[in-house]
Amino acid sequence: MATERFDAVQLAVIAEFVRVLEEPAGGLLRDSGRQLWRQIVHEAIDGLPQDTYTVPRQEFLSIVQACAKREGALEELVRATHLVAPALRASLSPLLDEWRARLTYPGRDWEPLRRALQPGVSGLAPLVSRATGGRAVLPAYCGTPWQAFTHLADRNGTPGGLLPGMVLLEHLSYCPELASGIGEIKEWNDYWARVWDVLDGPGGLRALRAELARLRRTGGRPGGPAAAPGAEGGWGAPPGTAGGGGLEGNGLDAASWRAGEAAGNAVERPVIHLYIKIVPDRTPRHSAARGQTARAARYHVSASVKYTDSDTLHREADAEPQESMTLSQLPEAVSQLLLRMAALWHTRSELVALDFFLPAELLNEPVEWWNRHPGRGYRNPLLSAYRVTLHSLERVQRREFHRAWRARWARWKQAMGEGERSVHLCARSDADRRSDELHLARLDAAIGSDDDVIGMMLCQPPKKHGQLGMKELGLALDLGVPVVIYHREEGVADVCRAAVRETLADEGLVSLPERAQQWKADAAAGRPSAHDPDAIRSLGMIWDDPEHLLDGGPSAPAAFVGGTE
Repeated sequence: MATERFDAVQLAVIAEFVRVLEEPAGGLLRDSGRQLWRQIVHEAIDGLPQDTYTVPRQEFLSIVQACAKREGALEELVRATHLVAPALRASLSPLLDEWRARLTYPGRDWEPLRRALQPGVSGLAPLVSRATGGRAVLPAYCGTPWQAFTHLADRNGTPGGLLPGMVLLEHLSYCPELASGIGEIKEWNDYWARVWDVLDGPGGLRALRAELARLRRTGGRPGGPAAAPGAEGGWGAPPGTAGGGGLEGNGLDAASWRAGEAAGNAVERPVIHLYIKIVPDRTPRHSAARGQTARAARYHVSASVKYTDSDTLHREADAEPQESMTLSQLPEAVSQLLLRMAALWHTRSELVALDFFLPAELLNEPVEWWNRHPGRGYRNPLLSAYRVTLHSLERVQRREFHRAWRARWARWKQAMGEGERSVHLCARSDADRRSDELHLARLDAAIGSDDDVIGMMLCQPPKKHGQLGMKELGLALDLGVPVVIYHREEGVADVCRAAVRETLADEGLVSLPERAQQWKADAAAGRPSAHDPDAIRSLGMIWDDPEHLLDGGPSAPAAFVGGTE
């Protein structure tokens, strides 16, 4: 949140912001560079002081201090500065993390903790992944445990549980490089666990420490190399098996590793993210004769990989199909892509998550039900072996959608992801049934005026352009609603809505991806379920987390998809 009065830590961060802006490498000390910077900043942030100064430092201080008083303005200042002076990115981003961290942890002197977290630690990126459920990628500019902690500081955990930054500190306390600072690390977490009343309980600090100590005794040493998969207490042992024993909400429950970044849960093993992009082939194709039927739509498939131990995306062009293909050929193409990638991963043991970036006309396709091996003669869906998440390609690629999208996600995080109002269940009144336009106008007014809406459940499937479901999807993108839920087939809407309502009431939106994955796994395996299997098979969901998809510079998936500079 914004503030009018700054404490000593905030004043120090503001002073450091100004010092970085004064660095000669940024080019802002020159009149021409500063004039362009001033123009871009004022276009990005309304209401800033219009005064100009002959001394650059005075102008920088005026702008930085004004932004610090307004919620979200420092973020916009950093983005605008990156456009004009990209060389300053690596210096400004850690300062922005520190500013956010101070808003999360206000008042308490953090200099002892900063000193304790300055030594370098080997394997820092996997520790961050472990503390956040594989959802947070350590940016390249984070080189110390302190920078990793401040980067995670404002990320939410599960209601009643620890913040991911606190979970990371507990893991760091086992790193031998930080042995001299264990007292400061423990004291910090003790203080905030008492302030936020998360000291006790199944997701509390004491439970986490007990589990980490148990893992250390039995060979799964936190902060060190993973024990062999399945070994007693090792990181490879899933909850519910011998040696498992994960704790829900404290970063050790592997069953919740894909429930969403806002949950802050960690994983038993690191996660490989395979980003798969499917884009329409827009190449003109001329008909041989007038009156010939229009050609079938064709698509290009490409992929990129994010490993937890690397700060960059890896493009394996040799594994991608070279020619465009029809919709009916896509499942086979994805199957062949996965086979080729599996061969490249033969020495690795991480879990694998598939993130599909799809154009609007393919979001209704049952991608998670595509077979891994189509020729085997029986159902073997992707969801049985991978966590599958669908993303809107259009949303990520079109920057005009990003501000509203980020704003809703940030507001949800500030509210800890709570509240039944987080999902709007779209419904048509009798009057609306006579007019799609009236229904959409009312929907636009309702959601546009309610910043707490983070998800929408559509009235109809997003099947074809011009139909109501696709128009509702377009409204969701325009208003920045990150989560879109829908049924792919007619006649199952009531069952899907009942299942979604039940999870929202009991566990909140953050648990819905995990629950949906479990429902579908049960349907695939023929296990008893409280929900009709055919309806569950029809349930579709877009889960667009802007922090995962956009942030992180060249390591963010948007750098591959085409949504960032």
